[in-house]
Amino acid sequence: MCFLWMIFIPAAQGFTQEDKISQIAIETVKTQMRLPKDIEIKFLEKRESAIPDFFAVRILLSAPDRDIPLVVYVDKTGEKVILGNLFVKGTNVTRKEAGEPKLRKIDMRQLEIEKSPYRGPASAKVTIVEFSNFQCPYCVRSWMKMKAWIEKHPYRIKYIFKHFPLQSQKQSFDFSVMVAAVQEVSNEAFWLIHDFMFSNEGQALAKGDKEAGKQKIEEILKEKGYDVQAFQDALESGKSQRRVEEDMAVGGKIKVRGTPTTILNGIYIVGPLPDKILEGFIGK
Repeated sequence: MCFLWMIFIPAAQGFTQEDKISQIAIETVKTQMRLPKDIEIKFLEKRESAIPDFFAVRILLSAPDRDIPLVVYVDKTGEKVILGNLFVKGTNVTRKEAGEPKLRKIDMRQLEIEKSPYRGPASAKVTIVEFSNFQCPYCVRSWMKMKAWIEKHPYRIKYIFKHFPLQSQKQSFDFSVMVAAVQEVSNEAFWLIHDFMFSNEGQALAKGDKEAGKQKIEEILKEKGYDVQAFQDALESGKSQRRVEEDMAVGGKIKVRGTPTTILNGIYIVGPLPDKILEGFIGK
């Protein structure tokens, strides 16, 4: 048998013996493992362990994008805790008891995609919702890859854009509000400005003055024959700001913490969408 470490802790007060064992396991995980702040810890079950006089306490670590099962071994007095993997005759008993991590699934109805700009047909076999913003270099790279996929499979992918500006930077929010105002012109007008904002020229503009950005958007819309007044009205009425705030609220509900964050047919993916995962869904 092999395990990583054993921790001796004082007995917990105020719990029954059964509750105390589970509580000790959870508290040990909280204090001894460096977990991100957005990880939720849930108790699943307690059972007799292969280690004499120890319980195996099964816990679930719920991250935004996946659920990770974990087993903590606590002795029956509640004084000793073992964190790590237990091997018996070459078999990883801990992994077998815990189970495999699972990607988190999102109910697509939570995402309110009918309110957002989209590309691709409603009948597409792959639906991608991406939380993004125009001051995120990783979002630029993600979009360049996504654009190539959409052009390669125009009838198989439906792509939906969600605004998720950096909450600590007002400039990021302001530019998202301006681009959201273009949604009130038309879906096609939105994508014209969206693609411009993710171009080299647009990225340079996004780092500059808000008023210069507004003038450039109006110039592009006018040049292509779109209704500039509808854009201005959406800004002045606050409608575009409400659109951005609604997208941010949706992201908050599903624990979006950064951009890009992607939901692929309900599967939550932090960061740029890996090619292999998308290839698998398109090929199915």
